[in-house]
Order: sequence, then C-alpha cells, then structure tokens
Amino acid sequence: MTRMLALVGVILLLSACTSLVEKGDKLYEQGMYQQAAEFYQQAVHEDATDVEAQQRLNQARHKIIDRGLIEVRMLRLAANQVGAADKLETILRNQSSWHIEAMGAQAATQNEEIRYAEQFLRTQAKDLANSSYPDKFRWFEQKYAFLITNAQLATMLSGYQQQLGEHAKSKCQALAEQVQGQRFFLKELAQKYCSAWSVAQTFKLDQQDKSRYRNIVFNKQLQLNTSKRRAHEQLIDGALSELKDQFQQSIWYAPIGEQLLKLTLTADVDYQRNSIQKQQEKRYLVKEWRPDPNDKSKQVEVDVERVYIYPQTHYHEEYSARLSYSGQLAGMSLANQYMDSQSNQTVSHSANFAEAELAPKSAKFLDQTSTFSDYLTRLTHGVNDELTKLWASQYCQNQYAQNSMENVLRCARVESDNDYVNSWFERQFGINYKAMRTLYGV
Repeated sequence: MTRMLALVGVILLLSACTSLVEKGDKLYEQGMYQQAAEFYQQAVHEDATDVEAQQRLNQARHKIIDRGLIEVRMLRLAANQVGAADKLETILRNQSSWHIEAMGAQAATQNEEIRYAEQFLRTQAKDLANSSYPDKFRWFEQKYAFLITNAQLATMLSGYQQQLGEHAKSKCQALAEQVQGQRFFLKELAQKYCSAWSVAQTFKLDQQDKSRYRNIVFNKQLQLNTSKRRAHEQLIDGALSELKDQFQQSIWYAPIGEQLLKLTLTADVDYQRNSIQKQQEKRYLVKEWRPDPNDKSKQVEVDVERVYIYPQTHYHEEYSARLSYSGQLAGMSLANQYMDSQSNQTVSHSANFAEAELAPKSAKFLDQTSTFSDYLTRLTHGVNDELTKLWASQYCQNQYAQNSMENVLRCARVESDNDYVNSWFERQFGINYKAMRTLYGV
C-alpha cells in the first residue's frame, strides 16, 4: 500500500511538471519568453532532475538575452545612453546568475554594445569624479559593477580614488563637526561614512539619549474574578514579557536611553457558572414475548417502549474580559484595548444504561486559559507597528525642526522612501537614502 501511494505521488508530480512545461511551451511559441521561463523555472523547482524543463529554461533565457540586446541597441540609437547601460547591466547580471555564457552572434552583439557603453562609462566617471559628490561615483561603480568589469575599466576608475578621497574627507569633516549633543543618529552615519573612506574622526556626544528609553516597566491593575486566577496571572506575565521583548526590538529602545517607559496594564475578568438539576427521560425499545392475538396458543415477539429517567446537570457559563494598556511615549499616547465576552451551555450526567444507549457524559466547559491567551494576543498584536507610527509622527512630520539633520536620519529608519529624507540625502550626498544604505549600511 505504501509503495502504491509513493508511486501515485511520483506520477502526480511528473504530471504537474509536464503540465508546467507544456504551459511554458505555449508561451514560448508566442514569443513570451519571460513568462515561459517562469513556468520552466517552477517545473525545475518541483523536480530538479527534469532535464527537459532545464533545457527549455535555458532556451527561454537565451531568448530573453537576445531580446534584451535588441532593446539595448534601440535605446543607444535613440541616444538614451543611460537606459542602454542600465539594460546591458541587467543582462550581464542575469547571465552571471543564470550561469549562461554568450556564444556566437549573441556574444558578438553583446561585445559590440559593451564597447559603445565603455565610452559612456568613461565620460560618466570623469564627470562624477570632478563633482563634489564622491558618493555618486561610488554608487555609479555599484550600479554598473558588471558592465565595468566586462569593459575592463576597473583600473581606469581606480585612478580617481585620490581625488574622490579628498572630496570625501571634506564631507566627513563637515559631518563630524555637526556631531554633538543629542545627535546620536548623525554620529552613526558619520562613523560609517568616515570609516568607509578611511578618515579617522572623534565625536562629542551626550552620555544619554534623552529621546529614547533604556527599559520598560509595567503597572498591573488586575480584577480577576475567576477560579483560574493563577493561570490568568501567568498568561499576563507572559504577555508583558512579550511586550517588553517587542519594545526592546523597536527603534525607541537604546541602552543609552535616559527614560523609562511606564505602561499600565488593566485586566478585568469575570467568570460566572450556574447549574440546575433536571430529570431527563430517555425512551427506548425492548423485545418481549406476548400472546399472539390471532392464536392464543402461541406467543410473538414485540417491541415495547419503556422510559428511563435519570438526572442531568445543566450548566450556564458567562465569561468576559476587558483588557487595556496605556502610557505616554515622548508625550504621545501608546495605548490599546480589547474586550469580549462568551457564554456557554453544557450538560453532564452519570447515567450508564446500555439498553437506552446511555453512557456518562462530561460537561464541556469554556477553556478560560485558551480564551484569555487569545484575548491577550489580540491586545498586544500590532504594537510594533504602533511604535513605528509614533516614531514617524515624532520625526517625519516636523520637517522644519531646529535639529533637522538628526530628524532626517531618525525618520529614515522607518520611512526610507520619505521625500523629506531623500531630498536631504540628495542635497548632502547626491544620492538617495536607499543608495546610501546600500553603500554604507546606514
């Protein structure tokens, strides 16, 4: 039986892969090579030994490269040198990722476009090296890394390093002069930036960050009217521990933070159970011999209905919980609440009478601990998002703050696409925040 199931599984897998290849073939025939490659890739993913799918995938990828080279040429002829270089870089990166080497006419076309791109790269490098933004040059090297390698321009570009280093040293010194007081995020940027350009600097900062928190403390206000009080208390302690972990993973936490975040957690739980006894009847049939009404000398077997009476206990439960936490975070409210109630009807009895198909029955009571655990999860769910929103509210909306440089860097941690953030980085470094993060890990 096990062998049969395994065989069926293999057949289904092969059938699925064949279906994916067939779908890819149809798209390939229509010239939709990218979409075809996705089906072939899925087939290979499901069965790495599928040689046909792998061959089809390589064919589709070669077609994608062919078409890409045509697009490169069209962009170049349209005088869109940046677009042509970007597309050619993508092709080269794909070839490396796909382990494909250009051959024949494809290689000839690719080499021709690389020669055209070489002049564009030389001109761009010279212009960028002469600008006051050394980081634009570094981003240029990162952006066209494969094209630079294939055009064998690495040695030529290295000739600009001394010139770029002088610009970067000036930028580093300007940043370092601004690092003082409460500018902790600026210090981190300056440290990484200066280190990347091999410029030694010292910084003067306060010992503690007045805007962040070194710990979180809780004030518990509990009204637990339930027989499961101890279990509820343990669940609350677990939830508070989770809250603390989440807070310490948030941007508001810092070992050098000056403040303590104080949160009040309120939990009001009420549980009531009432029970009443009721007499329950269960009708059942038994076989008995009775005189045959048609022949008094004979007996016949007939069904006779009887009644079995037994006691039942009927329970009615009511469970309700009102949960909340609240506190002040940098003058803003950090709070949430959750409330819910449940009712339950259940029955139990101890009757054990096989003739009436009766067996003892236990009451199915509400699982208070499981329910309360779910309530706590709902209460604390999303606290990370709320902490992030409050940080953004504090540092991404006040664009004209006196300490705008520090505000920008704090805002960037939670809103990397913020126009306020990117306009500042463009002015300072000539590239946006995401590019700076890629280059320097800021």
